[in-house]
Amino acid sequence: MVDRIDGSSLSQARKLDSGRTGASKSEGAEASTAAASTAKASTVDTPLLERTRDQVNSSDGIDRQKVEAIKTAIRNGEFNIDANKVAAALVNMEALTGS
Repeated sequence: MVDRIDGSSLSQARKLDSGRTGASKSEGAEASTAAASTAKASTVDTPLLERTRDQVNSSDGIDRQKVEAIKTAIRNGEFNIDANKVAAALVNMEALTGS
């Protein structure tokens, strides 16, 4: 089964669309009301979802704890760089960009 982005299945949308052509106006209105209430119910925000959304929106995308751990490791001389991995990553990047 193929699902649409809004969470409804493609077959459900086809049923609604095909039902509108042969159905009366009231049946079409009932179908669109049912579809709207289904879409509204699937987007109900829970407190956890709201908090998570707020954290994502306020984040700049940088893991500050990881940055501090790397800084500390560099300061203490504990940060090791694998030159082979760096070289492989550069070769892969060159292959992807075609440069």
